[in-house]
This record gives sequence, C-alpha cells and structure tokens, in this order.
Amino acid sequence: MGREIIVGEKAGCCFGVKRALEIAAATREKYQRTRPVYTLGPLIHNPKVVKSMEEAGIIPCGSLEETEPGGVLLIRSHGAGPEAFAAARRHSLKVIDATCPFVRQEQKLASQLHQEGYKVVVVGDPNHAEVQAVAASVPGGAEVIDPAAVKDGGAKISLPARVGLVCQTTQTQENLAGVISAILPGIRELKIFNTICSATVERQAEVYDLARRADILLVVGGRNSANTRKLAEIGSSLVSTYHIEGVEDLDPHWFRQKRVIGVTAGASTPREQINAVLDWLEENLQEEWT
Repeated sequence: MGREIIVGEKAGCCFGVKRALEIAAATREKYQRTRPVYTLGPLIHNPKVVKSMEEAGIIPCGSLEETEPGGVLLIRSHGAGPEAFAAARRHSLKVIDATCPFVRQEQKLASQLHQEGYKVVVVGDPNHAEVQAVAASVPGGAEVIDPAAVKDGGAKISLPARVGLVCQTTQTQENLAGVISAILPGIRELKIFNTICSATVERQAEVYDLARRADILLVVGGRNSANTRKLAEIGSSLVSTYHIEGVEDLDPHWFRQKRVIGVTAGASTPREQINAVLDWLEENLQEEWT
C-alpha cells in the first residue's frame, strides 16, 4: 500500500508567535549576562519551546513575586492588562512587550468600545491568558462569554441595551456566530469587531480540506494551546484525528490501513517539531511512500 503525507501549508508558527520568539531571543542575547530575564506565564503555549527557553536562561514565573528587582520581564504573546505593566514597574522590572500585534489591536478596540459607552463583551475561553488580558484592558472589566457554555445551553447571559463585542483571536467563526445569535434577541444595539486573526481563519479552513482528503490527521502542538485544540476538534469532526505534542506521542498502530496521512500544526509549533514528526513517519512506517 503506497502512502502519502499531506502537510498543511499553513502549519506552524504564526506571525505573532515568530515575533515573540524573535523578541525573546534578542532580549536573552542582550541581557543574559547582566540581568535575569523572565516571562509572566509561558511566552507561548508550547511546553517544548518553553522548556527550551528556560534551559537557555529565560525563566517563566507564575507571579511577579518570583522575580528579582532589576530583572527584565517579557510580556507574553497573549498580552497583559495595564495593571500587570504597572505592577512590573513597581517591582523595578524592565518591561519588554512581546504581545501579538493582533491581540494588542483587540485590546485597543475593546477600550474604544468602552469609551463609546458600550458594555464590552469578549467572546472566548475565560481561562485563556489572551481573553483575561483583553478583559483587563477595559476599565471596570468586560463580560466574557464562553462559546462552549453557549453551545451547552448553560450560559446565563444578561446584557444591557448597548453591547460592543470583540473575539479571542483563535476562536472559530462558528463560535463567534453562535454567541452573536445567542445575545442578539436581548439587546437593542450591537457593535461587532471581528478580531479573529486571519491566520486562524486560513489555518482552520485548511484543516477542513486536509481532513476531507486524509485517512488520518495529526495535529502537532501544545495541549495547552487553544488554537491547536480547535484544529484537532475540526479534524475530529471529519476523520480520525490525533493531537500530539511530539514524536513521543505517536503510535504505529494508528496508521494501519491508512494510506493518506494529513499533518498540520498549531500557531505555536515551530517547524522543527513538525519536521521531527515527518521524520518519524518515514522511519517507522515501512510501506512504500508516494
């Protein structure tokens, strides 16, 4: 049985993640001999990359209490609220902002909606760092609506007459549309900024195509990565799909009677992680490749 691997053209690190990694590398190079370099939480949602960064001297910390005065703090790609910046300066930390520009734009739009008198709604996972940072950028906070809760029918939503809405950059268009449909009957005016990243839209569309063409789909990326999990969810709706972090998760039994293997990856997955999976496939599956 001849085999074929189809690798998604959109697989791998997005612009925002590449930018954050480049900023981190430049910061480490500049300061590693003179100041400790920290990130408040993981710089990106990829445990392998975060571990590699830590080994290179960039220290992830859970709170500013774990930092030393005079150190350097990298703001993660998911962003942070104004209070986090202020607190870092109170701790005498030099702040370098690696927030994804698309997330920063989402924050600015949320603040703009607040200034225009709208009740700000952020559509997204309330436990995700990006969503928390966007909500924190709105004076007095914002209403976070979880699309999963709306789908399950468990969300109790009570909103004023005028609502302004932004969306987590890695959500699906379907999730955004579902929340809009749920809240629209109860409000008089709704202003929407569709802040879903174009790279997210393209990557998700490509996964639909890959899943339809493949007999099995591998999605490579951190299990704590929201956008990677969404790719796996899309794939699972169409074909046998496995979300893996690396070659250690692969099982040869998955590929029995599977001719076409689709491979994609989340926005926080470097090319070398994808290549390692491709190398494993070629080395461990003995049938002829096409």
